[in-house]
Amino acid sequence: MQQQQHLSSDAIYEILTRVSLVTLLRQCRWVCKDWQKLICDTNFQLIHSQKTPIASGYFVQSYHISGSVHINFFPCISDHQYSPQIPYPSLDFIPPAKNIMIQGTSLYGSLLYCVDKSGSTQIPTYYICKPATREWRKIPNPRTRLSRERIGIAVKQSDDHPTVLHYKILRLTTPKGAHGYHCEIFDSNKWAWKRLKDIKLPDYVSLGHGCNVFVNGGLHWVTGDGRIFVFYIDQENWTTIELPHEMANNLRRGKILITHCDGKVGVFYSNKEWMELWILENYCTTNPIWKKKYQNDLRSLSGHNSEFAIPIDMYSTNIALMVNARELIWYNCDNDTYTSTLNFQRDCVGGDLFPFKFKFNYL
Repeated sequence: MQQQQHLSSDAIYEILTRVSLVTLLRQCRWVCKDWQKLICDTNFQLIHSQKTPIASGYFVQSYHISGSVHINFFPCISDHQYSPQIPYPSLDFIPPAKNIMIQGTSLYGSLLYCVDKSGSTQIPTYYICKPATREWRKIPNPRTRLSRERIGIAVKQSDDHPTVLHYKILRLTTPKGAHGYHCEIFDSNKWAWKRLKDIKLPDYVSLGHGCNVFVNGGLHWVTGDGRIFVFYIDQENWTTIELPHEMANNLRRGKILITHCDGKVGVFYSNKEWMELWILENYCTTNPIWKKKYQNDLRSLSGHNSEFAIPIDMYSTNIALMVNARELIWYNCDNDTYTSTLNFQRDCVGGDLFPFKFKFNYL
């Protein structure tokens, strides 16, 4: 009888660090408890991400004048220039990929909330997906069918099963002829939507478009009256935070957009000539305070092609992603240098950007 040979633990470790992320999370971590524990180890995850990297960047959802929607992935400038062989994520693994629209994203883009409105019944179909592992699942339709919505996703690991993500989706929809928002939450543990009390805001005050920020258990949006709306997903309640006086008293002077920076809530305040980045410090104390991190002169950038560039995200601690009508711009806030990486198609009438930054512990 042939004697069975066993690989050493070091050999297994080396092999697993070179396995693709999809295989690692879909198959290898379920082989045995020892492998599962190893794959959850932060040191292993760091080594794996170095040996089998995944591109970070943005899903760009553009709207064609014909009514069609196109979703493409554009890597960050470092991945694009120095690692051309790094695979890019896509949404082609979802069955109706040609008709999919992204409507919401979690922190770092680990989960995307997508909708397909192409069915003959005109009733949309909703999906939750993981671009990094190419997994998807259809979720129940929300209770309200209003289309004007804000979507936020909060992701955390399950208390009972550390390798399984627990996530909640917040859906805020605008009722017809009324102010404020209908409020629903989808819980992945219960696999169901729950309707909450309507959110009452002052007349003609709405939440800003674009991505929100999930920090300290709350989903954050900028409001039209110069505040930050915060919905605490576990407590199922909300509050508002005042913006710096320099912004709140001069809302027409510049455009205000929320961002995530260094694990904190940040706010861009900008116009064609300058840009400021403010960070909310001491968030969990009784005395939170806004501090200005950057103030940059944008006049040379505006003269680049006479287009007004808007900062929309802090990709890293010092790199801001900006966008104008023609291109994406990576702007270094430390030395005021920039690089353009994408020219939008002329027959597109707008677009949305959704960040994707590979973070192992969010998968």
